[in-house]
Amino acid sequence: MTTRRVAWRRSDEVAADEHCTLTLRDGALSLIGTVLGSEEGSPVRVEYRVLTDRAGMTTAVHVRDLRGFDTRTIGLERNAKGSWTVDGVAARALRGCTDVDLGCSPSTNTLPIRRLGLAIGKSQTIQAAWVRFPELAVVKAAQTYTRLDEFKYHYASGTFEADLTVDDDGLVAEYADWHRTGFAFGPDDTAPLDAPPGP
Repeated sequence: MTTRRVAWRRSDEVAADEHCTLTLRDGALSLIGTVLGSEEGSPVRVEYRVLTDRAGMTTAVHVRDLRGFDTRTIGLERNAKGSWTVDGVAARALRGCTDVDLGCSPSTNTLPIRRLGLAIGKSQTIQAAWVRFPELAVVKAAQTYTRLDEFKYHYASGTFEADLTVDDDGLVAEYADWHRTGFAFGPDDTAPLDAPPGP
């Protein structure tokens, strides 16, 4: 996988569409996406950027959440020793987390699925820094992934369980109320969305 663009739609009581660009560059993965929708009658726009290291573990996260005319942001970083900060402040409760899980998006489930490379019938529990919406609170959450067949996984965390379907690259196609509605392959030399504009 080099660059993929994916669109998802959420089909429950929260109306939302998502557009995400996933880029593999120098062995590291980046996710840059936008979720658009409404909640309780208020327009919602969530923009996010997630970066991983070559091992597939999350290194940096930035989220901007716009609800009506209110704008909030949150930034997470994880260093090589596994220590996390939230908005620059040490978050000792997140130590041991390897991945971020954005509660507003199915895209981040791709990260542990690709990283773990589970064989069919195998399962593994990870610790994730779970960003909860709309409060933008970050909590440590144990999450178990079980590979059921070539393209299907079972996810469990706390009292929540769901199956997800992925494609050949481990990118989520269906998960709970999210369904993929669009997909495109990109060229190897696709410029990152956060690159400075050209002349």
